[in-house]
Amino acid sequence: MVYDFLAIVNIGLEKFAAKEISELLNTKVYEDVGSVSFYSDLDAIFKLNIYSRTINKLILVLGRSSFEDLNDIYKFANYIRYTNFISRDQTFAVRVERIGKHNFTSIDAAERIGQAIIDSYIEETGHRLKVNLDDPDVEVYSKIRDNQIIIGINTTGISLHRRGYKKYKHPSALSPTIAASMLYLANWNEEKCLVDPMCGGATIPIEAAHIKLKIPISIFRERTKIGYAFKKLKFLDIEKYEKMMEKESYCLPNENFKIVACDISRRHIKGAKLNLSSALVNEFVDVLISDARNIDKIFTNFDTIVVNPPYGKRSADIRYVRKLYDAFLSSLKRCSFKNAVVITAAPKIFKSYVEKNGFSILEERSVSHGGLIAKVFKIIPS
Repeated sequence: MVYDFLAIVNIGLEKFAAKEISELLNTKVYEDVGSVSFYSDLDAIFKLNIYSRTINKLILVLGRSSFEDLNDIYKFANYIRYTNFISRDQTFAVRVERIGKHNFTSIDAAERIGQAIIDSYIEETGHRLKVNLDDPDVEVYSKIRDNQIIIGINTTGISLHRRGYKKYKHPSALSPTIAASMLYLANWNEEKCLVDPMCGGATIPIEAAHIKLKIPISIFRERTKIGYAFKKLKFLDIEKYEKMMEKESYCLPNENFKIVACDISRRHIKGAKLNLSSALVNEFVDVLISDARNIDKIFTNFDTIVVNPPYGKRSADIRYVRKLYDAFLSSLKRCSFKNAVVITAAPKIFKSYVEKNGFSILEERSVSHGGLIAKVFKIIPS
């Protein structure tokens, strides 16, 4: 049987989630703002929660509709039959993501949807479902954007950007799902040598190694007990998931590629090593203490750079950032490389030094990162 799915992804990076899902499931994927949709069987719940590196949450869609007011939302939610997805002995909660202008709040919508679910279940079975807002067995997710509404079941639970491998938390850490998307933008799968010259806690090198070695994130989420919401869903065959996990191995193949993680901070380098070890890829990543402003003195020939430099918003003075970007790009100009992918919340400053140093911008994407509006650039030598 084919089901409707919605994957919640990083705004601006939908293209890479769509491509990844299409390859993992061999299905057509439709892009939207901050999400992608597709049809597949229930096995997609296991496959994407285990292997996808670009999505944040996977929603099994129960219905989509348009509405005018809260009464319409109630009627739509009440029309859905929940008995195939929520057992009588299970609790539920409703979480609402609301985008646009409405004459009601997300809490108002959640209350109406919750009541509609209870009433629908009573109408069909005579049984009243219990609500548990703190630790529900089933989380009903609703996305409301303008006059459109989607109701479904969150199969992921805590967002997949919570990988579970980080022992050292960098103060300006990059989301792993953004890091993975940047690597796909850089065509890392086609390259041999990757350098992150301002690695911080090594999120980008870890994601690169996991992509190359096909290491599933489920290993780390299970190890740290983050787990998955789908394990509580009684309509799923959890034995299939357990069999998939049994096939996974900690024995890593010998691949012909090189990843280098660099940072000027000894503290960050120490933290990066902790994270690399926890992520089971320390033997596949070279770690160096070095200054990105002198990258040409360390590397003269490599394939790709993917980097999350300081922005001047939280962790660095804006004057320092100007000097850093200019010196880094000036040094990079003296290297031989194919492309560089950079994320920054100081895009105008970065772009000015890209132009000053004679690079060409192949792609430019706006993304939200840590509450900041940032841009991802893909640049190449002119």
